[in-house]
Amino acid sequence: MDRNDSRSFLSDERLIYAITVPLSTSIILANVVIILGIAWNRQLHNTPNYFFLSLLVADLCTGVALPFIPLMGLNRELSFSSCMVAHIFPNFLFLAFLLNLVMVHYERYICIVDPLHYNNLWMHRSCPLALLAAWLPPLLYASLPSFGWNNWTGSDWNGCCENGQKAAALANCSTNGTMCCSYRRVFSNAFIFLEVYGLVLPAILTIAAMTGRVLLITRGQLRDICRLHRSVERGNATSDQEHRLNLRYTRCVVAVSLTFLACWVPYLIYMHVCIVFLISDTKWSSTTHIVLSCTGIGSMAVVPLVLGLANRQYTEPAHKILQKLRDRKPITNTLKYVTKVEGDKS
Repeated sequence: MDRNDSRSFLSDERLIYAITVPLSTSIILANVVIILGIAWNRQLHNTPNYFFLSLLVADLCTGVALPFIPLMGLNRELSFSSCMVAHIFPNFLFLAFLLNLVMVHYERYICIVDPLHYNNLWMHRSCPLALLAAWLPPLLYASLPSFGWNNWTGSDWNGCCENGQKAAALANCSTNGTMCCSYRRVFSNAFIFLEVYGLVLPAILTIAAMTGRVLLITRGQLRDICRLHRSVERGNATSDQEHRLNLRYTRCVVAVSLTFLACWVPYLIYMHVCIVFLISDTKWSSTTHIVLSCTGIGSMAVVPLVLGLANRQYTEPAHKILQKLRDRKPITNTLKYVTKVEGDKS
């Protein structure tokens, strides 16, 4: 790697850390607050919250791995094992996060759609097995490149091993036991297509479909409540209570829509842009790739935080601590004032 390549790599690294470190820190701290809120409240120690706790742990791990995910798009000189770990481990955490998110949405979906059979759901009868199913398949799939499904012995893409001139052979690129590490060496095209269109996209569409079905059911129940209220009141005019219910439902729909637009759309754009450049087999700006990957992965990692922070039970311990700190400030100021007055008198 010549001086120009090294300078470009360092500038790309700095851009990645400048974007991801603040975002990663915020995700980690918010997850820790919600996790501690669930751990301290014994009333929340039940199966649904265990699933949500598993999602928070996966989101926390995703926040830790967030700075390393955009690095997968850069070409680095690493050994075979280091290159595999640098690509497989972040991919595993991302897939585990996505599968945990589907599981949490499915559990809450069944609670609303079929409440009579909710307690007999297999996820409740065998919670440890359900949690294992949310973590083990992503690990197995993400580890497939280390078992041979890779392009490690393939050609050199994007001039990865250039040193001013094209390398005559792959052996000329290796220094001190390292080789050119690129995501195209680790992940084959078939692997990427299967992950995107066989795992990631169906999972996102499933979450969107379950959320839409829940909103439709909620709308139907709201109409039944309004109809029952009118029959009790014996009037056709819309009451203030109905207005409040409709306003609350509208706010819910707006919140869900904005969450989808802010959290999922950036990742969908990033995912399909990557596929387009992968099919066309052309280079694209590293800055564009870094910005899209950071915003896409980061916005998707915010989804569990939106679900957690919207529940007051999860954030109640943090509110109590903040309230105690606020109550201490007037007392501290009063003591300082009294001390100052006594000092002036003396």
